[in-house]
Amino acid sequence: LGGVVRSRLVARDFKPRGEKEREDLFAATPPLELLKAQLSRAASKRGRKVLVIDVKKAHLYPKCEGEVFIELPPEAGAGPGVCGQLVHWLYGFRPAAQAWESHYSSNLEGIGFVRGRASPVSFYNSVTDVSCLVHGDDFTALCTREQSDWLVDELKKHFELKVSGRLGGDTDDDLAVRILNRTVCWTEEGILYELDSCHADIVCKQLGLDGSKGCKAV
Repeated sequence: LGGVVRSRLVARDFKPRGEKEREDLFAATPPLELLKAQLSRAASKRGRKVLVIDVKKAHLYPKCEGEVFIELPPEAGAGPGVCGQLVHWLYGFRPAAQAWESHYSSNLEGIGFVRGRASPVSFYNSVTDVSCLVHGDDFTALCTREQSDWLVDELKKHFELKVSGRLGGDTDDDLAVRILNRTVCWTEEGILYELDSCHADIVCKQLGLDGSKGCKAV
């Protein structure tokens, strides 16, 4: 009761026997070092914020190239011998991740961003000095307050999204945000980066240390 129930129609895509490696299935993710570099710049440049955006139903935006068919579930009410032809990709299809990467990249390039050479999912706008990292459907941008409003407005023209937080030192900023299951806090001493606490819980459980008390290092 009171929780959030999420459901999604997901396809099952299969790799044919004997299929060779396909470059059209690869989707990049930015290294964590780039996120740490963003946080370092945020701490050292006055007025910079860390904007965190989550795009909803990301894989449903890019259109399919070519003919892609899917066996419909019983609740779709289709008759015998009837299948569906996709206009947009569904979660579960192997090419969907790269199609999504190409889709949002073209939208970011359309508003002045340039893709990184070493990491194709890192973007930089030299005119506004705004940088952006994309990890799946999570966007993390380094920008001023006005630039964050501009970026959100531009992305809303293409996607349904949620602003998860804007980390900064002003009174209307968030002092803590979650980025890739990590807690990032803004403090007077700098930015505190904390790993996902569930990892420590898993290690303690596997070692039989549930309920144990911590001790100070000597």
